[in-house]
Amino acid sequence: MENWKGKVAVVTGASSGIGAAIAESLVNIGMDVVGLARRLERLEQLKTKLKEQKGKFHPVKTDLAKEEDISSAFEWVEKNLGGIHILVNNAGIGKCMPFEVSTTDIWRELYNINLIALQICSREGIKSMRKHNIDDGYIINISSLAAHMSTPIAGFVPYFVSKKAVNTIGEGIRAELGQTNSKIRVTTISPGLVRTEIHELSGITLPPHAARLEPSDIAKTVELLLQLPSHVLITEFVVHHVINDTESLKKANNMK
Repeated sequence: MENWKGKVAVVTGASSGIGAAIAESLVNIGMDVVGLARRLERLEQLKTKLKEQKGKFHPVKTDLAKEEDISSAFEWVEKNLGGIHILVNNAGIGKCMPFEVSTTDIWRELYNINLIALQICSREGIKSMRKHNIDDGYIINISSLAAHMSTPIAGFVPYFVSKKAVNTIGEGIRAELGQTNSKIRVTTISPGLVRTEIHELSGITLPPHAARLEPSDIAKTVELLLQLPSHVLITEFVVHHVINDTESLKKANNMK
């Protein structure tokens, strides 16, 4: 992990949940971490929390649904910190709505965050890594277990489609980088249920017995990736919560 000390990371959706946990983890190992999100007050709170750690957290208010905001954020990074070594595409939203009543605006809103923002950030991140000759750059995309389910859960068709696309984008970027002999690595992390705000904001209530990962679990997964030698690539991590009691296992099987 010492190899990453003093280097620059950009984390999208850093104001809460998985993004905040990953940002905190990277600051703790001594990185300069730029957190992008709309809720500046949340980012400022995280900055205060992390002020005594090895690295430094830089809040940059960014509406990831707007390309001009993303471009401005990456320009800020270039001007103030230089090249990007790690990009974590974490920002994402979910919507719970039957397909037959889902509106075009809902689909656009979801894809603007889950896909278009990821595309823009990845493009700008790669440009920065190439400009600064960063051979050990790393792009980490946070997807979902939904990307591996053959049939979407009722009411979540747009979300499931977007997460399958996230995985495809990661595979495509990795293939294109490989054609140019680039050493920039691309990994997709697909967690199961995580204890974040996304469920409530999506309009769903999870059953009390639902086993959920913690945001820190995904941050530890990122740490594990960063400990690997630069010539080792794990293309995808699928992260589950271990169900270790009989009653929960029965309920989980009944939900399938």
